[in-house]
Amino acid sequence: DTGVEVESETRFFAWVYLDAETPPQAIMLQFNDGSWDHRKVWGSDDIVYGRSPENRPAYRRSGPLPELGQWVRLEVAAEDVGLNPGSKINGMAFTQFGGTAYWDDAGIISSKVVPDLVAQSLLKSPQDRTADEAHKVTEHYFQTNPVIREQQTELQALELKRKAVYESAPATVVSKATTPRPIRVLPRGDWMDDSGELVEPAIPEFLGRLESNGRATRLDLANWLCETDNPLTARTMANRMWSLMFGRGLCASVDDFGGQGTYPSYPELLDLISLEFVGSGWDVKKLLKQIVLSQTYQRSSRGTPDLLQRDPYNEWFARQASFGLLAESVRDSALSISGLLVEKVGGPSTHPYQPAGYYAQLNFPRREYQADQNENQYRRGVYSHWQRTFLHPMLKAFDAPSREECTAQRARSNTPLQALTLLNDPSFVEAARVFAQRIMTEGGEDELSRIMWAYRQAVSREPSAEVAATLLQLFSTQYEYYRDHAESADQLVRVGLAPLAEGLAIDELAAWTSLARAILNLHEVITRY
Repeated sequence: DTGVEVESETRFFAWVYLDAETPPQAIMLQFNDGSWDHRKVWGSDDIVYGRSPENRPAYRRSGPLPELGQWVRLEVAAEDVGLNPGSKINGMAFTQFGGTAYWDDAGIISSKVVPDLVAQSLLKSPQDRTADEAHKVTEHYFQTNPVIREQQTELQALELKRKAVYESAPATVVSKATTPRPIRVLPRGDWMDDSGELVEPAIPEFLGRLESNGRATRLDLANWLCETDNPLTARTMANRMWSLMFGRGLCASVDDFGGQGTYPSYPELLDLISLEFVGSGWDVKKLLKQIVLSQTYQRSSRGTPDLLQRDPYNEWFARQASFGLLAESVRDSALSISGLLVEKVGGPSTHPYQPAGYYAQLNFPRREYQADQNENQYRRGVYSHWQRTFLHPMLKAFDAPSREECTAQRARSNTPLQALTLLNDPSFVEAARVFAQRIMTEGGEDELSRIMWAYRQAVSREPSAEVAATLLQLFSTQYEYYRDHAESADQLVRVGLAPLAEGLAIDELAAWTSLARAILNLHEVITRY
């Protein structure tokens, strides 16, 4: 139902495809202005509606069928089918007699609906339109399509909301000296002796000179660092991205590119990806995509005995690397396996469970930590609250730095404290319990099926027969224990905020929770292979 008013130059169009092997005998377009007596027919007279000996608007003949086996645009002038100016179109129908026909886009070309320039452009095939005509057609479509208009309205509302948030946010305080303090060479380090030579901001002379208007600034230094003829910045960044994906840079000393650092395994490769990084406009995503799609990245981390002996530190990159997940990702992995992870992006810091009294030594003022009691408890570790050097104990156990200084390369360790954290931190105990609920409801009917399912969810492969037997024995032992110690079972399954699933036996759930804790403590779960 269009309700469009007809003008003297109004035209209708429809696209049709007639099957070459089984074409219809006839096709018809019909238009309604209160009556359906406005028709145009192609092909035979087998369609009886409105047919008469005379070629009148109720049954206007238009010759043979359109060309078969390709899309054809049919077009009908309003006056040709007896539609007078001022009448309103209430509907448009497509009719065929026998055979196979496919109908597609159809519409009305009218100055009340389509501007003249757009209407003229629509008369041309898309490939024959000029760039300006194609732009006008696209813009008109965007302005009139109801779905797109609704989305644009939502987008405008979100932009206004975003603008309001930014305008209400406090501005960053930036201090800037109006007159820079003179810096001198200090004779014998005596800061009270002002007889020394004045020193202007600069870079070491052998590296060139800064381009600046007057006294050099930090912006001039930043621009110099990112000049296309300065290989150091691009190489350092490309090497860090390589290290992120392989656990080891092409130059192993990621934090030292100087003479004290190690020589790159493949200097030509480092030069190549550095040049392409700069050429892409310093596009980090493109650089990472290039590395990920390489044959080197897609290799197995399993090396042959000969290769492991000849290249124990994987300097040749003849295999993929195995290394522990970053501290922030260890907890994310457990939450993801359990199904608790909330993948919301952005927002304020979150407060995961933390030992009571951990901030006791922080004064001026004294602080009390309050763990989140909503979905923020299950957000990614990168959003975790960080209080000066008092980083979250779980992050500290897994080698996160204290942020007192820039750290380009983290230490990697494997300690008993990490295993204790995975077994006892409330976040991991809760994740194990929710994972256990999934094991019982999604893993199958018998114990072995559930063990196989749980292992596959956590490690992405089936356990060996020996491992499956060990896990089955663990479950049996734990089930016997919690069946006789109902209070301990109840305490275990009530750790955390996540609601307890209904209809599950507490003693059995506690046993599966113990098994889930063991699986989440596996080396393979916290290691990137």
